[in-house]
Amino acid sequence: MTRRLLLLGALSILASACDRAPRLDTRTFELRHRNGEDVAPILSPYVFGDRPGAPGQMSHRGNVLTVRETPDNLGKIERVLALYDRPTPSVRLNFRIIRADGAAARDPAIADVEAALRNLFRFTGYSLLAEAVVGGMERSETMQSVSGTGGPYHLFASIHDVRGSTDSGTVAVFVRLGLPGGGAVIETTVNLRAGQTAILGNAQLAGPRGTLILTVKPELVLN
Repeated sequence: MTRRLLLLGALSILASACDRAPRLDTRTFELRHRNGEDVAPILSPYVFGDRPGAPGQMSHRGNVLTVRETPDNLGKIERVLALYDRPTPSVRLNFRIIRADGAAARDPAIADVEAALRNLFRFTGYSLLAEAVVGGMERSETMQSVSGTGGPYHLFASIHDVRGSTDSGTVAVFVRLGLPGGGAVIETTVNLRAGQTAILGNAQLAGPRGTLILTVKPELVLN
């Protein structure tokens, strides 16, 4: 009798656990601008593979993503994909190489950043040595030789991550500025907001070049 009661109790607990397990649905999402490998890490917080009794599942092949989850989580995934499955804009990086020196005259070519330079540094004057515009897509690299006073300068840029679009977007880039016959004089990885000019760094050099300052203004362009 006792054994029978224990068995009935175990079956009752199992049935109760099954009743409490959430209902899962399966949906297939066809991505238009991304592939499954890119978005899977973004969606993983909404797929509970370790849920007792009803584990969530996600698989992808190319631009097709299949998810088995609760209706509520499938709705969240749909909303996340609406934010991320968008055309990836191309990136245009507007670089300026500026010399900090003793000249008191103001250079109109850098009027938009001169106030910021004077807040950061204590040089008497600033003048534009060279400028360059380079472009690329997410996960692309570019190298350009830039002519100008004291040049040529070697400019390398690697675009790591692009988020959002136009003025509301951001881009992560690695930038290296080098001189002929020498190594990098300025090297940095930075997250930039589209449409805003950033001062990437400065380097004090021997000879007539003096101190160089590198700035960049990124733009995101939808093709």
